[in-house]
Amino acid sequence: MLRVLACLSLFFFLVPVTYVRGPEPPANDSQYIALEPVMLDARDPDRTRIGRLEFLGGWKITSDNEEFGGISSMLALADNRFLMLSDNGTLVGFTLDEDNQAAVRPFIAPLPDGPAPPNEHAKKNWDSESFLHDPATGQFWVGYEHQHSIWRYGPSLARKESANFPKAMQKWPDNGGAEAMLHLPNGRFLVFSESADYSGGGYQALVFDGDPSEADTKARLMGYRGPEGYRLTDAVLMDDKTALMLHRRFTPIDGVSAILSIARLADFRPGTVATSIPVATLKPPVKVDNMEALAVTRDGDRVIVWLASDDNFNMLQESLLFKFRLLDAEDSAKRPRPGQKNEKAGASPGFSAFESE
Repeated sequence: MLRVLACLSLFFFLVPVTYVRGPEPPANDSQYIALEPVMLDARDPDRTRIGRLEFLGGWKITSDNEEFGGISSMLALADNRFLMLSDNGTLVGFTLDEDNQAAVRPFIAPLPDGPAPPNEHAKKNWDSESFLHDPATGQFWVGYEHQHSIWRYGPSLARKESANFPKAMQKWPDNGGAEAMLHLPNGRFLVFSESADYSGGGYQALVFDGDPSEADTKARLMGYRGPEGYRLTDAVLMDDKTALMLHRRFTPIDGVSAILSIARLADFRPGTVATSIPVATLKPPVKVDNMEALAVTRDGDRVIVWLASDDNFNMLQESLLFKFRLLDAEDSAKRPRPGQKNEKAGASPGFSAFESE
């Protein structure tokens, strides 16, 4: 059944459909967001472990708002407040009330500005794929595909402050733009292409000496090679030495899967090819969809990992939000509790492996 659904999903991805319709009904701009709890593995309700991830909760997110869906990146702010960005330039915000399984103070609204259509006959195409926030200044950065650019917005996302169309990004594939973005502790920014080949292997990434939304900021090229057969969809700093990297894959035979891995910031240098070490693989029968959004929070000493999916505005897919605890190598090697299953993630070094540089 999963393979049948996967093939149907591929059909909607690849086959153009022509249809005739009457006048468009009024747009539904509902601000209500509903959460429905989901299990990690419906076939095994007691399952809580995948590699170095311990499942803490999961929700299916829905709304009648016509602009809802397509979640491509997200920010986890204070007090369980989430700000998600759709790949159509729509912001989705809510506070997660885990006790009542509810989205509190929800809103759904477009970004205040974005790339202009390429010509007078083209429609607006705010294909926003990556999202950053600086708590110190309140500023936000958004990376766009197709019209490859980096935009900076002021606090509260009230207005655009600057926009840059870096020359090095203009040769990237239309659908292979700024899929992920990192703001490093040294002030540099990293912008990752999903599918622009790097001559040394993997896919291209740009190392910006400063703010990538400013036209005079210099950028240098490097490569990033993720797990074989997978493409990067998001990245987030875990601390001042490491980053978590999210990857996805879709095939008609195996369906959709995702890999979460850890990379060293010291490896992100111009002219080199950085890699990462997988810590967990999400694949059926585990609940999984087109995982594109990644965020990290802290609960004391615990690292909490949040994953969200892009439903591609497709009725056969879902917008999911997962909450995991990232286990260290020692915890992940312990025998699971009775009735608890654990799937190995392959190489699983402790965080101490990243402390030498």
